[in-house]
This record gives sequence, structure tokens and C-alpha cells, in this order.
Amino acid sequence: MAYRFGLDKAGAIRGRPHIIARQLKGDAEAQRHYQEAADAALARCFPMPVTSAFGAILGESPLYLRFVNTPPTSAYQINSNITLFAPQ
Repeated sequence: MAYRFGLDKAGAIRGRPHIIARQLKGDAEAQRHYQEAADAALARCFPMPVTSAFGAILGESPLYLRFVNTPPTSAYQINSNITLFAPQ
């Protein structure tokens, strides 16, 4: 699952996060649970505390956050995405 979203100056998600990629495996119920867990993680993690200086520049760039369920690989970190790996 990959999301694109922006944050406001207080560290809250602006609007609704856009799902920009989804490659879910398993049956329909497993896929639904994975998407619900990713959505819940976003809801729990934001708003995030930010300094006023950082908050002032948050609106300038979109953030890309990916949730993956594979072993961590350095190749996932070659771009500007933030990747969260499932616990092993």
C-alpha cells in the first residue's frame, strides 16, 4: 500500500490520503484487513508533533508513505518514499 498526502503546519494530514499503489495478496478478507490496518496506522500516527519551523514548510511537498509486508531491503530506500516494513 502506498499513500500520498500532505501535512498542515500542525502535523495533521490535509484532506484524505490518496492511495497511489496497492498490491495486496491473499483472499478478499486478508486484503481488507491489510488495508484497514494501514488506514488505522495513519489515523494513529497523525497529527504528529512538529516544530514551528518545520511546520512552516510542510505544505510545500507531498509525502509518500508505503507499507510493505516483505523482508526489509535497502533497495526500497533508493527514492524519497518513506517505507514501513511489517515486523518479522
